[in-house]
Amino acid sequence: MRKIPANYAIALTAALGLFMAVLDNTIVNVALTPMASALKTDISTIQWVVTGYFLAQAAVIPAAGYFSNRFGSKRIFILCLAFFTLGSLLCGLAQNETMLIIFRIFQGIGGGALFPLAQAISFQAFKPSERAAASALVGIPVLLAPAFGPTIGGLLTVNFGWEYIFFINVPVGAVAVFLAYRIFPSDKPAEENKGKGFDYVGLALSIVGVLGIVYAFTMVSETQPGTATATNPRGDIYGWGYWGVWAFMSAGIVLLVAFALYELFVSKDPVLDLRLFKNYNFTISSVVAWLSAVVVFGSIFMMPVFLEQVRVPHLSALDAGLALMPQGLAAAVAVGFSGKLFNTLGIRYMVLIGSVLLIFSSWELSQLTPSTDGTTLMPWLIIRGLGFGLTAIPVQTLALQSISGPALAKGSSLFNVTRQIASSIGIALLATLFVQQTSQHATDLAKSALQTAGNAVADPNNPVVAAAREKLVAQAGTFGINDVFTFVTIGTVGMVLLAFALPSRKRKAEALEGETQHEPVFMAE
Repeated sequence: MRKIPANYAIALTAALGLFMAVLDNTIVNVALTPMASALKTDISTIQWVVTGYFLAQAAVIPAAGYFSNRFGSKRIFILCLAFFTLGSLLCGLAQNETMLIIFRIFQGIGGGALFPLAQAISFQAFKPSERAAASALVGIPVLLAPAFGPTIGGLLTVNFGWEYIFFINVPVGAVAVFLAYRIFPSDKPAEENKGKGFDYVGLALSIVGVLGIVYAFTMVSETQPGTATATNPRGDIYGWGYWGVWAFMSAGIVLLVAFALYELFVSKDPVLDLRLFKNYNFTISSVVAWLSAVVVFGSIFMMPVFLEQVRVPHLSALDAGLALMPQGLAAAVAVGFSGKLFNTLGIRYMVLIGSVLLIFSSWELSQLTPSTDGTTLMPWLIIRGLGFGLTAIPVQTLALQSISGPALAKGSSLFNVTRQIASSIGIALLATLFVQQTSQHATDLAKSALQTAGNAVADPNNPVVAAAREKLVAQAGTFGINDVFTFVTIGTVGMVLLAFALPSRKRKAEALEGETQHEPVFMAE
């Protein structure tokens, strides 16, 4: 039996740990109602099971690379993976909503750190010219997990109970911890950190600042309690006019500005190395990743809304997950051969091709009807998955390709935390656009119906009112979704323009010319 090369074994082990953390972003969504019923609480409270996990991830990402340099990548990865696994066990054992939310935050702290650490550890095991393969190995679970999350969550909840969406992580986590201990090379803190003081100020400013920004954008799209009506069953979101959004956003911006100034001019060992933005490839890759996160990743959250809340008849979360699975599978396929294309075709043409596919699929998804089903959506979702896979992973590879040693972990943290912020902005923008457009379309359709049928349509005792109202809500919601994807189509055109600013294959090859045989940058204990 052929032995797996050591560098591939390292990347696959890192991907296994990361898969669970990404899976838990979506696997919980289908179980919120059963959780609320079992724990005797309301849905707005139990929603913090999702929000708390997301915020905990965002808070820890900036610090992950810093701690790995201080205490060793292997140690921190295993510790965070153990945190995540223990948090999963505690979530399944929770007896009330408070315990569940607290344990979910604990789980998110461990899971969030796995994003930058998995990338950094995998990249260190490959020489720069081969890092596209490492990026693909780590990227596949990131794209597959959201596709399988609702389906796995629905199957476990229906057949065993909501607790098992957490219990399933325990054996997998234990195996991943064991493999990481056996396979990852031993390491120790970077020598250059000796004698440097711990950056407590930078750590605090980065964590609280990122939390403020991310929570502000998360709050924008949260539903206000008690606002659901017959014509607006989803309720009103807080939106951009809510004072709390601007309070948290302002505080976050002020703290991050203070953080940047402190890291650039005071700290001897900064938590995040902002000087990496002097690297052209890192900067242009980050900009493309930010735009992609806003218009592409943000729109991923719109399709479940259409299938579960707008389309008639509504699909269950499990059926919606099955309908959307082709998109994740197609993305994983694209990632599978993106490693070879990265070195042969070049990132510029990969992003161009991927962006064109995204534009085409986004335009087709802006033509939905209230009866559009999964079969009709399948070809456009497959094209969309291929486009996403051809853009996301190559950009990530280019950003970190030329960075090695202690700078790699910090670079991975910086790339991931800024992309996380962009994702939260994208979700907030598209969610508010959807609600505003749906509300406007509902008003217009209601006026048209009244003019056509007279006051009988407004009579709540009229037997046809319920059916007419359901049709109106579905049509207004569909128009709102179509408007969102029209906006996404226009935004994705910006990715085409940015693609021309990416380095050509020739320029990238010249940058890597003269590269010596690379050994993974781990230091023996």
